[in-house]
Amino acid sequence: MPQLDPAVFMPQIFWLFVIFGVLYFFITYSAAPKISDVLKKRQDKIAYDLGEAEALQAKAEAARLAYEKSQEEARHNAAVVVLNKREELKAYADAEYQKLSDGLNAKADEAQSRIDAAKEKALGDVRTVATEVCCDIVSHIAGLKLDKKDVSKAIAKKTETIGKGKS
Repeated sequence: MPQLDPAVFMPQIFWLFVIFGVLYFFITYSAAPKISDVLKKRQDKIAYDLGEAEALQAKAEAARLAYEKSQEEARHNAAVVVLNKREELKAYADAEYQKLSDGLNAKADEAQSRIDAAKEKALGDVRTVATEVCCDIVSHIAGLKLDKKDVSKAIAKKTETIGKGKS
């Protein structure tokens, strides 16, 4: 094999140093700075993106807190509105109840006065009929003629006693 011939070792070693030297200078002054620049730009881009992400995360957190605060305020406002409406409706219902109650009480009073008037009229009619019946009974049975005024007074006195709960 010609590579293992000791006579050609020196030129092979020479060319080895020359090629490695050229490759070393090429990589050192051409490829390495480009690779270093790419890595530096990449590192800067990553750092910028991380900073941007942190800023956006802070904005998102602030937006979330604002959203939660606005929701809490909305809940509070809704509760206040519901409470106010409940109070309004309760006041309205109470007013309507009072108005209806007053109307029913007035009708009940009016009905009671009509009942009392009818009762007095009926009692008066009963007294008149009782007076006439009493006079007729006494005149038929005993043959006596009674004064209607006296009989009427006696019946009125008895009906007042009965009306008061005494017999």
